[in-house]
Amino acid sequence: MKKNRTPLRVKSRRAVVARGVSWIASISVCSLGVMHAEVETELDELIVSAVRMPREPADVTAAVSQLDPEELEKRGVFTLREALNESPGVIATSTGGETGALGSLFIRGTNTAYSQLVVDGMRLSDSTTPMGSMLGASRVFDLGRMEILRGAQGAAYGGESIGGVLYLETARGVGDPIGTWFAEAGSFDSFSSGLRYQGTEKGLSYFLSAGYEETENDFPKQDFNQASTALRLEQDIGKEWQLGVTYRGVDAFYNNLGNSDDHLDASLVTLYLQGKITDAWRSQTLLGFQQEFYDSDSQYGNYGTDMRATALSSDHDLTLRENLHLLWGVFGHRSDFQNTIGTDAERDRYGAHAALEWKPLPTWQNYAALRWEDYAAYGEEETWRLGTAYEIKSTQTIVRAGIGTSFRAPSYLDIFGSSYGVGNPNLRAESALGWDIGIEQRIDDDHRIELTFFRNEIEDRIDSFADPRPINLAGEAVSSGLELGAKGRFFHENVSYRLALTYLDKSLSDQPREHWQSGLDWQVTPLWQLGVGLHALSDHSWGGSPIDGYAICRLHTNYQVRENIRLHARWENFTDEEYFLSDFYGDAIVGAGSALYGGVTVEW
Repeated sequence: MKKNRTPLRVKSRRAVVARGVSWIASISVCSLGVMHAEVETELDELIVSAVRMPREPADVTAAVSQLDPEELEKRGVFTLREALNESPGVIATSTGGETGALGSLFIRGTNTAYSQLVVDGMRLSDSTTPMGSMLGASRVFDLGRMEILRGAQGAAYGGESIGGVLYLETARGVGDPIGTWFAEAGSFDSFSSGLRYQGTEKGLSYFLSAGYEETENDFPKQDFNQASTALRLEQDIGKEWQLGVTYRGVDAFYNNLGNSDDHLDASLVTLYLQGKITDAWRSQTLLGFQQEFYDSDSQYGNYGTDMRATALSSDHDLTLRENLHLLWGVFGHRSDFQNTIGTDAERDRYGAHAALEWKPLPTWQNYAALRWEDYAAYGEEETWRLGTAYEIKSTQTIVRAGIGTSFRAPSYLDIFGSSYGVGNPNLRAESALGWDIGIEQRIDDDHRIELTFFRNEIEDRIDSFADPRPINLAGEAVSSGLELGAKGRFFHENVSYRLALTYLDKSLSDQPREHWQSGLDWQVTPLWQLGVGLHALSDHSWGGSPIDGYAICRLHTNYQVRENIRLHARWENFTDEEYFLSDFYGDAIVGAGSALYGGVTVEW
């Protein structure tokens, strides 16, 4: 357990080193001139998250949103939290502060603890360690795949997947070697810079990146800085196999509204082997190690947590017949959690899952899955899912429907207690039944519209703050609503649009009934792009007190000065809308006001 950290000293040292790296990168760019190599930019539309194996979108029976990091960067959307709002059914925000504060992800009217985070094939979140730190200020700069799998996904991913699964992968190197340097500065004394290099050579795919950012934020006492690194190496072994390794690391500091100095040091390493055992049998085996150290220093003392996790999984796709696939896998996961208030617990879980994909017609896909897992802390869980997708090719229409179960396990503190209260070893996991039905319509390959109705029914919700110990609540909690997504191009593909709308009839907490995310981009000339965006929430209550709805508008532009140099600028909240991120019974946290940023991206 690390105690008595000195975050300010760490901040100063890290800032000097990171700025030095940025200047060295810029000098290197200048010295290398304009040796620009084209990179493959064709979007890989295969969906991985739905069944844990790559699938064509038309063969996916679940609701999945796929985001393109390269497109997001061109529109000035650099943070993961901002990007996720472009998916229908999703609200990504922070109820604790501006950039750097712990993030919140509300999928289909559920709370953050009801959705799962998977990065590079390894599960990183559970009921004890939610995904909030990943959402604080993570960037899309080093990501290659971004998928939001919506709906109860217990049969494929286990616990804490009632709302859905956020599935991320570190970028893969493609094409000829190419380097990219990015820098941006602007309001609130903000500065960010990133360097990445990627490519393929003699069967080796490589991607490396490093980044640094700092800001004072708009609201006082929210200074933040962060250094991050990412790596993926993948080597071909013969014609059918690949051996790969990924690494991700982050070192961040955040002044939590003057209440505490928070420091996060986290890393993830995975090693994987994937390929064909036979022409009909594909396999992927993954070994992962994660660690996350968090320290919070305040006038009341130090609070810290240490978390380490190791995971081993093996997934398989066996073609039984041309129209019948057997998917199966086994996994084991061990996590060790400690904190400064007395918790010291080791938690194991292991299990197996199997699914059948049956395609009786070329346009009709069916899916059935089962999963069993054992939690050493409290017992066994079984989950299932059924799904179907039917494509009407003459009208370019796909109808999807699915129903399945999931659960949320009790946390370490719920079971074992802490210095603040006793635990309850007899707690049951929260159980959920979720279903959805939707339609996707394409129009001349230029436009795509999707409309989905969903409902989640949750029993045995855990009240972690009941006196004298946590309890399971009686009754049923429901989240339900409607998702609408649309995107397309017109005017000879010079103008593009996108829309993500979520309407919540019911939610687990008082979430906005309506959430809008929309954008319109205009390719003014072959070199100049201009765009506008809108992010809007209706009235809600995060923290206990009512919060008025608000609408935030943004402008962004980029200009290709040379083949390898692009200038970009953005004006966030250009109407200077006043709004609250949360209001904890009169202690309101204000959102950022109008802000201007400008920068440059150089490739070589």
